[in-house]
Amino acid sequence: MQLTNNVIYNPQLVILGRESRSISQSELSKKLGFSQGKLSKIENGLISITQEELSKISETLNYPVNFFQRDEKVYGVGLSEFFHRKKQAVPQRQLSTIYARLELRRMEIQTLLKAVEMDEPAFFHMDPEQYDNDIEKIAQVTRAAFKIPSGPIQNVVDVLEDAGAIVIPFDFEGANIDAICLSNPGIPPLIFTNYDRPMDRIRFTLCHELGHIIMHRKPPSEDIDIEEQADLFSSEFLMPRKEIAHSLSGMNLQKLAALKPYWKVSMNALLKKAVDLKKITERQSRYLWTQMGKAGYRTSEPKELDLPFEKPTMLEEILHIYQSDLRYNSKDLSSATSLTEAEFQSIYPIETPRIRLVK
Repeated sequence: MQLTNNVIYNPQLVILGRESRSISQSELSKKLGFSQGKLSKIENGLISITQEELSKISETLNYPVNFFQRDEKVYGVGLSEFFHRKKQAVPQRQLSTIYARLELRRMEIQTLLKAVEMDEPAFFHMDPEQYDNDIEKIAQVTRAAFKIPSGPIQNVVDVLEDAGAIVIPFDFEGANIDAICLSNPGIPPLIFTNYDRPMDRIRFTLCHELGHIIMHRKPPSEDIDIEEQADLFSSEFLMPRKEIAHSLSGMNLQKLAALKPYWKVSMNALLKKAVDLKKITERQSRYLWTQMGKAGYRTSEPKELDLPFEKPTMLEEILHIYQSDLRYNSKDLSSATSLTEAEFQSIYPIETPRIRLVK
């Protein structure tokens, strides 16, 4: 924290505030009437600022003054996103905006969690290297630990939130990102998910993120693709080899379409599983992928096969605690999270509970 002229401010939150509004340092300095050098020194905590200057920053970025005075540690997005980032065709400025907004949502949710009591998350760690990189076994152990019955998983969102994660619909603003999970000290995993996707893809993505939570708390010692490992985990978690293998022989488009609503995964995922388990020949595989492409199913599967929506509820329940038990109104909640009331209402849902007030 920087204490100057009786004004306390957190330089990192000046940066986060600016990046969350998708404004460059040069652009903000012009809006403020500062030189870029002065703004750079402010963002690095090297010079003092007056109350008037802090108020001007607050007004320009449309965050309350107390937003910039929060004494909180700022985190990055984490290991799995670091490895995935190199595959993303997303401009750096857009990524900076997304990452800044994710970190702000993390801070806000961490603040809200202070007044509610949740069970300890049920997540554990299984290092693939200690299990001979047998990802299928890790997925099978995880299903057993979560007490998931045989067969398809009926509601992946419920499984994750019952285990202690919070699934949060998030606007990635057209970026080709399905989800980002923030696993920081002192809070449950926060899985920010792009709900502008078919539900079968969302389910696979959520299990992919679960794979990262379970397996990837430190960098691999070898040149291993952790994204590929997370995909394999997701496939096995949703479609256990021993339970689905007998269904994957004699594959054709009609059978793929029939299996989709039962296993609640995409036709593409089912075909890949058949390939991985060697239930079809290479020639059959090429033919089916070609047929899928001709039918347009590689990018958009038949609408009539869309899966039911799985709605996250944990965040709504936390907000319900604040409203019903703590008697917070919208203004109180926005003040607690250092947002304007209008912005709070645009971001957070209000609605219902399975957690208790801390006595």
